[in-house]
Amino acid sequence: METKLLYMEDMQSLSCTAKITDIKDGGILLDQTIFYPQGGGQPYDTGEITSDGSAFDVKEVRFDNGQVVHYGNTRKDNFKIGDSVECEVNQKRRDLHSRIHSAGHVIDMGLKECSIPWVPGKGYHFPDGPYVEYEGNLNDDGERLEKQLEDTCNHITQSDVRTKIVMTDLKNVSDLCHHVPTYLPKGRPVRVVLYGDFGVPCGGTHVEKISDIGKITIRKIKQKKSTIKVSYQINS
Repeated sequence: METKLLYMEDMQSLSCTAKITDIKDGGILLDQTIFYPQGGGQPYDTGEITSDGSAFDVKEVRFDNGQVVHYGNTRKDNFKIGDSVECEVNQKRRDLHSRIHSAGHVIDMGLKECSIPWVPGKGYHFPDGPYVEYEGNLNDDGERLEKQLEDTCNHITQSDVRTKIVMTDLKNVSDLCHHVPTYLPKGRPVRVVLYGDFGVPCGGTHVEKISDIGKITIRKIKQKKSTIKVSYQINS
């Protein structure tokens, strides 16, 4: 049975009630979870799972064949399959990762506003050096573009526009999104995150409103063959 991913419906919730479906290899599996498992260039959540005096510190969260496995350390171990438990996500860690992730999409928005037609690729939204990659050509002075893009992104983040989730059929994604990746699944709804009228198909967590991101610094723009890497950071 696949784990229901509650953060897909509500990115701001940090707690939930769930039922233990399995305990194996040092990990706890639940019927549903609010914990984000690492993927899509975003790190996993941490936090705790508790029930009737039992406590489990969640140190790592991973996908395994459609199920989410919560790994960590047991402080008081009386957990059993079928138990109802309370899940609580570490808010500071979740907020930081959501801000970094959202900033990567604001760079997409900034490039569009600057009329730069690069095609979005992969992103790395970890605190130790986030970046986003694009396919295209850097037909400009890199330092000048860094300044232009940074100014544009920080103008965008002054807005109080709220993010919104829309689940839609694959055929409708192009109506909502500037770019539609080729890897989107067929035969199931696609999750689109909207920043105002700018949509991105994405399964990660994001800020509640754009201004929550704070200041974005474009650290470097460089090209290697046809791939352009935009390195950035946010104020902590």
